[in-house]
Amino acid sequence: MIIKKTIGGVIALIIILLFGGIFYSYIEGWRFIDSLYFSAMTITTVGYGDFTPKTDIGKIFTIIFAIIGVATWLYLAAAVGKAILFKSNKNKRL
Repeated sequence: MIIKKTIGGVIALIIILLFGGIFYSYIEGWRFIDSLYFSAMTITTVGYGDFTPKTDIGKIFTIIFAIIGVATWLYLAAAVGKAILFKSNKNKRL
């Protein structure tokens, strides 16, 4: 169960990153790798600021993208943490 949640979180994060990469590439006119980079920096809340959306739709999308992306990232972190605790507790019982 915990492994399924972790795998689901990884898949969701990859899909969100790819969606962001495609969106920014199309709307902002960035190269796909730059769009993917911006998406990853936004989701991880690093935000170097070397890329910023210039269009209004890009800015609105970034607000929604950041909220969904950060929530997904936190879900994945929690799932990995639970998996580590489960494994640790399982080993202690043995």
